[in-house]
Amino acid sequence: MRAAAALWAHLGWRGLALAGPGAGWIVVGLGLVITDRPAVNRATGPLISLMCIEAWGGLWMACGILGLAAGVMRPGRDTWGFAAVSLPPAVWALSYATAAVVGRYSPGWATVPVYAVVLLLLVIIAALTGGRRRICTCERGGHGGH
Repeated sequence: MRAAAALWAHLGWRGLALAGPGAGWIVVGLGLVITDRPAVNRATGPLISLMCIEAWGGLWMACGILGLAAGVMRPGRDTWGFAAVSLPPAVWALSYATAAVVGRYSPGWATVPVYAVVLLLLVIIAALTGGRRRICTCERGGHGGH
């Protein structure tokens, strides 16, 4: 329980909002690299014409690593972490929307809100927690996060 309290004291809401999606994007990227998902290939066809699905998986993982790093590193300016965790779902939402509109993957319209909600929540948390320097209570010896 102490470890969880110490981790929370360090992360706070802003760090958790970076580290959580960061860890998730690593798993999503790994899934793109090691599994065959025909629907994803159809929905992201224009992206796959730019680079293969494995490279996109690598991008998801790289952005996840950056988000995770921004969330767990010593507090400071971490806006770049929000940009990193926002990039993959923004690109994927655009691809799914385009695939739905042009008829390449008509069910794509139903996936766009999932990515849009993730982006919306990231923006809300970034705005509410501010872009200023995060001071974690682990530096002050306290037990609550901001």
